[in-house]
Amino acid sequence: MDGAEGQLPSFFIQRDYSMGTVVQFDKNPPADLANKVSQEALHVLSDTVEHINTIFEEAEALDGAAYLEGCLACVTLCTYYVWPCAQTKYEKAMHRLALYLENQNSTVLRAHNIRLIHPMERGLRVIEVSLLSSP
Repeated sequence: MDGAEGQLPSFFIQRDYSMGTVVQFDKNPPADLANKVSQEALHVLSDTVEHINTIFEEAEALDGAAYLEGCLACVTLCTYYVWPCAQTKYEKAMHRLALYLENQNSTVLRAHNIRLIHPMERGLRVIEVSLLSSP
């Protein structure tokens, strides 16, 4: 828990390993969170997690761009000269996720006294859900 939140509780949405090691999180909010927030907040949280899962799915999808990145990195000096200046498909997706979470936290989730922590800050194991104030 971050110091800025004081003694307010945090809840964790666990990573879902049902599809193997693909990064996705459980769409159902933690059971103990149901007592702390409204049904509408739980629905918004579920929608947000589904969108997060979609971003990770797109980031990990193998398409022509991903193959091209890999081939160029192996075959050319691109790794030394161009790669440090260019973002990979995954990095672009993580940037998009950061912007999405920032927007959701500042607009939609704040109205429900919820804040999500970027999953990268927790090693892609969980999404931390912090309550902004006591119920």
